[in-house]
Amino acid sequence: MDVVQSTSTEITIANKSLKKIPSVLLGSLVEEPKKHAIPNHLLESKIYSELQRSKVIQAEPAVLHYGGYKVGEHHPQTLKLINISGSVTNLHIIPPQTKYFQIKYNKKHQLVPGFSYTVTVDFCPDEWRYYHDCIRIHCQGEDTLVVPVHAYPAVNDVDFPPLINLSDVSVGK
Repeated sequence: MDVVQSTSTEITIANKSLKKIPSVLLGSLVEEPKKHAIPNHLLESKIYSELQRSKVIQAEPAVLHYGGYKVGEHHPQTLKLINISGSVTNLHIIPPQTKYFQIKYNKKHQLVPGFSYTVTVDFCPDEWRYYHDCIRIHCQGEDTLVVPVHAYPAVNDVDFPPLINLSDVSVGK
């Protein structure tokens, strides 16, 4: 009976040995949304695939980006949901599933054509990493819309010198 050797977690490239990064470390960089104890029928039964605009609602901006955030501070952005249909509509706004993104809005009654809801999306990170989530909008019938929300660590301040001196050089030097 032959003995089967288990596969190694090392990769050999040009006489160098590189170890694979465990998936536990990679998984700690991005947090997945947690399931709520209370089931949400609209969240579980509908497919949210339309971006930027559906037959009834248009989102401005289509995607929310938070770049160059500071840990522990609140970073608000505004999202407008505009009724682009020719009739009065009612919509349901399903908030982000992670604790880092919170939304605030005043929903009156139904949304008249041409009018919009203003939604404030507040982002408050607790560590320096990439965050992602989405806001889902369900309209009457089967019309749905998704607004992705991304936050990533980036340096926003770029300092370029006012003068760069590139002296004359002979060709080929």
